[in-house]
Amino acid sequence: MTTSQPAKDGSLVEELIRPEREGSANLSLARAVIKPGQQTLRHYHATAEEVYYVLSGEGVIAVGGYRRRVGPGDAILIRPGAEHSALCLSEEPLVILCACSPPYQDADTVVTDEVLA
Repeated sequence: MTTSQPAKDGSLVEELIRPEREGSANLSLARAVIKPGQQTLRHYHATAEEVYYVLSGEGVIAVGGYRRRVGPGDAILIRPGAEHSALCLSEEPLVILCACSPPYQDADTVVTDEVLA
C-alpha cells in the first residue's frame, strides 16, 4: 500500500510503481491530485519524459507556451526540459496519472517558482 505525499510542484502524489519497490527499470507511475482552484508550480524534469493521463476532473495543462483544456481520458506528453503546470478548473479535484521514464526522482525536478496564468 502506498500513501499520498506533497510533491515539489504542490500536488498531492501517490506513487504507484517505483523501482525500489516493484523493480521497474525504466518507468515510474504516480497518481497526482490537484484540488479545486489549485495550480501546481511551474517546473520541468531535466532528463525524464512524462505522460499525464487525466482520470477525473477538468483543468488546464500548460507545457511550454502551449495550454490545453483537459478532462477525463485526455493524455499529454511532456518532453524532458519542458516547463509544465496544471490548474484544476472543476469543483472536483483534477486527478492525473503520471508516468515518468526514466523513473521520477526529486533531483530531476526543477521548480521555476512561476505560476502559469
